[in-house]
Amino acid sequence: KTLFPDRRDTLTVVSLNTVLWNNLRETNPDPAAIGLTSQHLAYVIYTSGSTGSPKGVMVQHRSLTNLAQAQISHFHVSSQSRVAQFASSSFDASIFEVVMALGSNAALYIPTQAERQTGPEFLSYLVRHRLSHATLPPAMFQSYEHLEQLAAQTTLILAGEAPPPRLVRDLALQGRATVINAYGPTEGTICATAWVCPSGVDVLSIVPIGRPIANTRIYILDAHGAPVPVGVAGELYIGGVGVARGYLNRPELTAEKFFADPFSQEAGARMYRTGDLGRWLSDGNIEFLGRNDFQVKIRGFRIELGEIE
Repeated sequence: KTLFPDRRDTLTVVSLNTVLWNNLRETNPDPAAIGLTSQHLAYVIYTSGSTGSPKGVMVQHRSLTNLAQAQISHFHVSSQSRVAQFASSSFDASIFEVVMALGSNAALYIPTQAERQTGPEFLSYLVRHRLSHATLPPAMFQSYEHLEQLAAQTTLILAGEAPPPRLVRDLALQGRATVINAYGPTEGTICATAWVCPSGVDVLSIVPIGRPIANTRIYILDAHGAPVPVGVAGELYIGGVGVARGYLNRPELTAEKFFADPFSQEAGARMYRTGDLGRWLSDGNIEFLGRNDFQVKIRGFRIELGEIE
């Protein structure tokens, strides 16, 4: 009624307390009493598979809770933030956005399909609603125009594919926004590493994927499973709280991608083999070097070329 004072007499007000929740308790249930733990599943979401059969990734509550806490500390989300819901609900980036907002008591803004269709349209939406956080694939910025619209308080999180250095530089310099390059597969609970572009940067040759977020470990290993020296290419493995339980009803594939973590002292620790290549930089950040197979990314989605063939 306060939103539409001129329509007070024509609006129908539905009280959810009366219709849905009048017979339910007002306090949270005791998890221990009903057997709930942080190892229970939070969600299952499907990703593409090299055989053409999508695989369901099982993510536990502790992994999702850790992501929510990391978003507060790494991306500085607060109750005053305004977060864009850009990704489709079939893409795990949408979970990243929802948890970022609701896990911080922030506002979640949902643009229309037309408003998220092109870079200029979405930039206009972002500026018009004074959004503070938006997670976007770099392909949204095929045109480098209109970047000056971005406000200094805007945080742009680029994810899904490797961004070109020129784009990151222009977003941080011309657009004045805080630009973060985030990396992580679905099996690592969406985000495993993050790198913040230095403000006012005018020369940028590579865009690192940064360092692990809280309670996450990154290993870069050779073909024999041994850590590689700084500057040497290897395959990225993810350890820590964010590692998913595995693939739903796919025990063979789970055993192929998820392993016991030999570098951790924690009982039952596991790591996920990403299939991505990278190397440690001298400053402790990681440079992404591509894939060790024929998988490619288009607008942030995994595409197996075998399926196309």
